[in-house]
Order: sequence, then structure tokens, then C-alpha cells
Amino acid sequence: MNTPSQHDPKTPPRHLPWYRQLPAKAAGVVVFLVGLTTLAGNLLELRQKQRGAEETPSAAAPQTPAPPTPAPARDATATLGVERIVVEHDGSPGTTDWRFAVLADGEPLFAFGQDDLDDGDGRNVAVPREARGVLHFRGGSEVRIEVRGWRESRLRLVAGAPDATGEGSVGPGTTTQAIRVAAKDPAVGAFVFHFGVEPR
Repeated sequence: MNTPSQHDPKTPPRHLPWYRQLPAKAAGVVVFLVGLTTLAGNLLELRQKQRGAEETPSAAAPQTPAPPTPAPARDATATLGVERIVVEHDGSPGTTDWRFAVLADGEPLFAFGQDDLDDGDGRNVAVPREARGVLHFRGGSEVRIEVRGWRESRLRLVAGAPDATGEGSVGPGTTTQAIRVAAKDPAVGAFVFHFGVEPR
């Protein structure tokens, strides 16, 4: 007859004495220590990888190429000429003689006289023969054009202030430009200058 403590599965096993349980506890401690060591090693390796990523110079990261710097605009020159003058008011009954000066950025460019200007229908367009000068565009910038006009008179000995003025601007890419030149009272004189600009 078997004793209940040895072979009967229905009989709960008796508690083993502490000295028989020692190997199993020691094995558990070893397994726990191995797991703890592995975890510590993994954490240490992860920390070293993070430090390596932080210490990597930012230059190693792919960089977007900088956009090309636009080339500075170059100086240019062009010929500015008066193609025609449309007369709105010549400033007197009948025809009137006028003298005009054209300035570029405040500097005299050319001057010319235009006789017998007439505001009558069919006679109100004049084409100057020699009314042109050379413009200089510094760094591709625009040039301010100013037109001053004096009405000719035998009674006027000194030109004095202009009777009519007007201004506009032209750039390196400009081909034509219209500038209205008029007195404060347009009846004293009013014109539209049509300029042509030809690159040199």
C-alpha cells in the first residue's frame, strides 16, 4: 500500500523543508538577475544610441540647396527721342512757337524749338526733327523724365519759369512712353509728348 504522500495525486503534497526548496529559489533568483542584467544592458545601449544621435553634427543631415542668388542688374543705355507732339492747346490764337527742354533725373538731356504749333483739327500733330538724347540706366533702375516748355514771345526777354511742365519715367524695357505737358491753365499750353526708347 502506497503512502498518501508519495503516489496519490489526490493527496496534496506536503510542504518541503526549506533546504529542499533552496535550489528552486536559487534558480529563480538567477533567472531574475539575468533578466535584470539584460534589461539594464538594453537601457544602457538605448541611451548610448540617443547620445550618439544628439552629438551628430547638424551638417550631416541632408540640406536643401539654397536658391541661386539673382545676378545684379547691369547698367544700360538707350536713345530717348520725341516721336511726335500732340497739341491740345497751343496757347494763343493761330499758331504758337514753343521751346522745350527734356531732363533725365533732373539733368538736362536735350532742348529743341518747335515753331508754328497749332491746335486746329488736322494740324495738331508735330514731328520734331532733332529731339533726342542718350539715357543711362544705372543698375537697371528707371529714369525720371521731365519736360519743360516756354511759349516764345518777342516781348519776353528772359525765359524765366516754364509755362508748361510734365513728367514720367522710363525703364530699360520701355519702348514707348507718353507724357502730358501742360500749364496750370491748359488754355495757356497743353501737349502730349510721345517718346520712343531704343536700346543702344
